[in-house]
Amino acid sequence: MSKIRTDKKDAASVASIFIKKPIATAIIGALAGTLFTTQLYAADDVKDKPATEEQKSGTDSATADSSSSASKPAAQDENRLSSVVVTAQKREESAQNVATSISVLDGKELLDKGIGRSASEVLNYVPNASAGTQQHGRPRWWIRGVGAGQQQIDFPNPVGFYQDDVYISNASATGFPLFDIDRVEVLRGPQGTLWGKNTTGGAINVLAKKPTFSGDDNYFKTDYGTYNDKIIEGAIGGSIIDERIAGRLSVHDENQDGRFTNVFKNQKDGSLTDSAIRGQLLFELTPDLEALLNVHYRNYKTNGAITTVTGTGVGGAYINGYIPSTNINDVSTNAPDTSKTTQNGVSLNLKWQLGQYALTSITGYEDFGNVAQADSDFTPLEIGRTYNDAKSRQISQEFRLASPREDRLNWLTGFHFFKEDIDSYSASARLPNGTVPAQAGSTAPTAYSLTTFNHKTESYAIFGSSTYNFTEQFNTTLGLRWTTEEKKLDLNRLNNAAGGASWSNLASWWNSYTGTYGNPIVGQTSTFTDTETKRWDALTYDLTPEYKLTPTDRVYFKFAHGVKSGGFNTAATTSAALNTLSPENLNSYELGYKSEWLDGRLNFNANVFHYDYKNAQVNIVGALAGSPTPVSYLQNVTSSHVNGAEFEVEALPTNNLHINANIGLLETKFDDFDILNGGGNRDGNQFVRSPHFSSLLAADYKIPLDNGRKVVVGGDWRYLGDQFYFVDPQNNPLLNQEAYSIVNARVTYSTAKDRIAVTGYVNNLTDENYHNHALPGARAGAVAATGAATYWANPRTAGISVTLRF
Repeated sequence: MSKIRTDKKDAASVASIFIKKPIATAIIGALAGTLFTTQLYAADDVKDKPATEEQKSGTDSATADSSSSASKPAAQDENRLSSVVVTAQKREESAQNVATSISVLDGKELLDKGIGRSASEVLNYVPNASAGTQQHGRPRWWIRGVGAGQQQIDFPNPVGFYQDDVYISNASATGFPLFDIDRVEVLRGPQGTLWGKNTTGGAINVLAKKPTFSGDDNYFKTDYGTYNDKIIEGAIGGSIIDERIAGRLSVHDENQDGRFTNVFKNQKDGSLTDSAIRGQLLFELTPDLEALLNVHYRNYKTNGAITTVTGTGVGGAYINGYIPSTNINDVSTNAPDTSKTTQNGVSLNLKWQLGQYALTSITGYEDFGNVAQADSDFTPLEIGRTYNDAKSRQISQEFRLASPREDRLNWLTGFHFFKEDIDSYSASARLPNGTVPAQAGSTAPTAYSLTTFNHKTESYAIFGSSTYNFTEQFNTTLGLRWTTEEKKLDLNRLNNAAGGASWSNLASWWNSYTGTYGNPIVGQTSTFTDTETKRWDALTYDLTPEYKLTPTDRVYFKFAHGVKSGGFNTAATTSAALNTLSPENLNSYELGYKSEWLDGRLNFNANVFHYDYKNAQVNIVGALAGSPTPVSYLQNVTSSHVNGAEFEVEALPTNNLHINANIGLLETKFDDFDILNGGGNRDGNQFVRSPHFSSLLAADYKIPLDNGRKVVVGGDWRYLGDQFYFVDPQNNPLLNQEAYSIVNARVTYSTAKDRIAVTGYVNNLTDENYHNHALPGARAGAVAATGAATYWANPRTAGISVTLRF
């Protein structure tokens, strides 16, 4: 039945700009061919007329909001697409009734398709979106060309990530595995009114399955696949005290062997373990007051290198005569590559019905810690190694008060508080020849640097959104949010003086340096301290008129002004890179159409949009006068723009065939872009990870058997056009990714009511070679590598899973 759900707008005029390939017309033709399915339910009336039973179960709730412990779809009718209830506007309502672009992935479908080893996988099913990640680490969230590639712990992504309505600022903490999930909501475009912080690109809200008193939604799943990949997960819950307290315990554990062969160390690299647990208690304190307590923990470890290098020098040489293997599954490093990440969190969600008004309180605490060592040059030569120890802690509090949704004028208002404290200890070194295992050939001088910083953020916001129903067909929503945010930074960087470096204990080189400090390169101040305090105030807002053409067809226009916080370049390696980033501002203009056809068998949504983007925050490598070494910057781009369109279809051509398809079109450009410190002009460059054309076609076909058993044959095909991984340079093919397609296939046998389900699957069926990310080549002193480093995505993998529901 239906699970992956998206809401879009109309884009015929923009489509002609982008459709340059035969594949585009083929897909649009395929989508048009599916237009013989119908709508799910009628749109609700805005007057105070009684709701139908269908509306009560699947559409707007007068006072319910996103804290509700039960957000369930309407009873399933196999002749219609299923109704999906979302809380994108902080109230329960049908996804098809939300006047914004939203994609919804249902928790059962995530489980059935094996999606969720990392949260990043959800964007594979969303148009104009991606989230490349290595293993299950920090996702690079991108929606409609808006995202952030910078990896520093204190640089939030402009795509806001929420876990059970709690904002997670540290992007490294957003790869939490998805297990026992009710749904994932992905909102595209600025969401600065109701979702608030750092949402110029959009918002992702992951909602866990809540406890119930019936306790009839328990499951156990085991999965075994390529690279000895073993997953065990499950959930159990039910009533603890009848009609008063219910609980739910969910667990996930994955253990995978290494995929890569480390040629230098003669071992397998790239293994991981990822364990997580979530416990929830639901308290029905009174008939009008409920509390939901959520406690969760994650322990994630990796071991071994996962980055290959490609040499473009004579004979395939990369640097200092080193010629790497051309096998994408070979790595060759000499320094340790390990990481250990722990996450802890607790949230308390209170919902209080005060007569006809609903009061919600969401209190959250999250902490994150990561200790990692890495070979920073990705070769067996001793050129560079790193050690990092970082911690973040955040607390947040939100209050919301909502009026009845059926009122002609209805409103929601609230207050949000956020505080974060980050400590980072980051060291890098080049150790002496002969003191550590390494392949001969490196002539770089010994080196050592240490950067420590404490970064504090505190913000307050008040917000409100109101909708006025002028008629049963026409309404307008206005939202406003005012935010004040202060950031404080204390940073200290030490660099060894010219003439070499020394240590008392090379086994812990990161904290046993005995040499002197200074500025080893003429023209660079690489030993420095910095103390910064900066406050920004921001007003974000949106205006959305909507008109219902029929009970199942509606059009809307949405103007939204979004702001992402300013910040500091804490990754600066010289004082010249200590720039302060201004907040980025994005004005979005979107025209959308949502429709339901053929008595609930077809949903078709479309949109066109334009972004006017000011002070976009990007990562760039710029030159410094008198220095042979370029410096990595965070900087603002004066002005940029985005044009795009999205089309989505969900269809039920027959009771046994379910289809989802989408197309994303993008045109992005930096209009006024000068790299700092004389790095050059890059007007006309394109945005990162923003292919002109992307598409998805997913289908499931059910073959009924006797006694309620069935076989389901399913698969999906995703196409991504050419894309860049850096804003500059964009003329290096090793740092770009050509167009590629990924095909996944699966077959499931299940008993009645899916009590037992056995699935065999193959991912990347055609064994496509593509990279998730790439990096410029290393440097050994003044010598630059000829080539680049690459994170290759998984080749073809296969496996089998068994799920028991009870």
